[in-house]
Amino acid sequence: RWGGHHLQDGPKNLKTVGGRTKDMADDLAPAVDAGSDVDVVSAQEVQGAGMLGRRDEQQQMILLYYCYVTIECVESHAQFHTNTCKATSLNGRIRVSTEGINGVLSGRGHDLREYESKLRHELTTSLIAPPNGGSAPSNNIDLDMKYCHLRKDIPVHQQLFDSLSVRVTREVVSLVETPQSKSKGGRSRCRQRRRQRRKEKDMELDCRDTCLVDWKNEEAATHLSPSEWNAALLRASEASEGGLNKGDVLIDVRNVYESNIGHFAVPNLQTLMPNTRKHSSMADVFNSETTAKALAGRRVFMYCTGGVRCERAGSYLKGISESNSGAWKGMEPPSAVYQLKGGIQNYLEQFGDKGEVATIKQGKDDEKLCLYRGRNFVFDPRRTDPVIGSGMPSSGKSEKVSVVGKCMICNCPHDDYDNNHAPCENKEARCFRCRILVLICDPCRKMYTCWGEAEEGKPILHCGKNGAVCIDRGNSTEQIRITQY
Repeated sequence: RWGGHHLQDGPKNLKTVGGRTKDMADDLAPAVDAGSDVDVVSAQEVQGAGMLGRRDEQQQMILLYYCYVTIECVESHAQFHTNTCKATSLNGRIRVSTEGINGVLSGRGHDLREYESKLRHELTTSLIAPPNGGSAPSNNIDLDMKYCHLRKDIPVHQQLFDSLSVRVTREVVSLVETPQSKSKGGRSRCRQRRRQRRKEKDMELDCRDTCLVDWKNEEAATHLSPSEWNAALLRASEASEGGLNKGDVLIDVRNVYESNIGHFAVPNLQTLMPNTRKHSSMADVFNSETTAKALAGRRVFMYCTGGVRCERAGSYLKGISESNSGAWKGMEPPSAVYQLKGGIQNYLEQFGDKGEVATIKQGKDDEKLCLYRGRNFVFDPRRTDPVIGSGMPSSGKSEKVSVVGKCMICNCPHDDYDNNHAPCENKEARCFRCRILVLICDPCRKMYTCWGEAEEGKPILHCGKNGAVCIDRGNSTEQIRITQY
């Protein structure tokens, strides 16, 4: 059940997943301790304090991290992670490639800190070349790390990884599908996937010239801290309302089932929702006429769960838009490309709702407005992070929004794919045909049959409008949506 692209919907039984993890998206996000009243702790706060608090030292937590750094001997570095994790009793998933590392681990705070310390030492002494040919190692590494606690509504043991998978991969994050990457997915298990591959092959000739762009040599998008991101978007919103903004655009580079339960919503600012099923489809999204027309000559602000997907997405967008080929032939490239540093996870640590309060104070009088609405989908046993965004009101409205998901049948507010079950119980709602995650509230679900459930005379649930038909959700660039809040 959990081979190939379906893993992007989140891990189910990690023993089953094991070494078969494919396309672990960048955003293997963090988790929180059941019954704990301690807020999410950022890596910067942890490093500034020099250690975790006494409670955090013993609490089970999750560490989310990535780092783009040249690794020449990937097998040796992968073995370092295996040995270190086993020595510190940590489980989770780690990707190691020649271009960097990406991982998410669970364990006690003390053990995670020990792992981080050893990893930093390994990176600075063994992997990073000395500056200017000197003999001393360089400490100039950009290791993005985040510590989080577990959800309060699920038992601790159901939110922790129960096995360790360290894999050598071609890339930290797979943005562009190649014949090699497709062949590793195993045999197709449903006809719609075979049709999609044929469609992609037909498009290959049209996109061949753009695929030759050496986009990885492009600089990544300019990083904005959560505070800088908020300030920039608020200024853009005010300028748009006053008719001074020629069109800044937000891009959510996550998948459709992620953005369905949470996203940034900035009044008066256009947002491009790719509505993809897997991150490797973003290359087609960026090379589509819809995207080219929406972004040409404009400032682009992109975001994802933890930041790693934006690292490559920003470079690819720059390369493809400046290539004067494909959908971008004759089009002006974006005037600037920015990304949210640390992603949604980092943003919500600063602006999200950790309790009943919708905003937090900056000084005595200044309030920081949260621009994110809803939940943050994560690729670990929790499914969603406990810190949510209350969001700014839409234009012309006064109420804030914290639940953006809706039941596909009755349209009531609903953002729980698992219908009050722990994700590891495998009770989530999925399209009966293509198996993508779908939102259906508890009362409506009793009247339908989802994928994996026995047919008992009830109507079968699909991913299309009102659950009537399967639209192969997320597998077509025709499903790109541009909206404004």
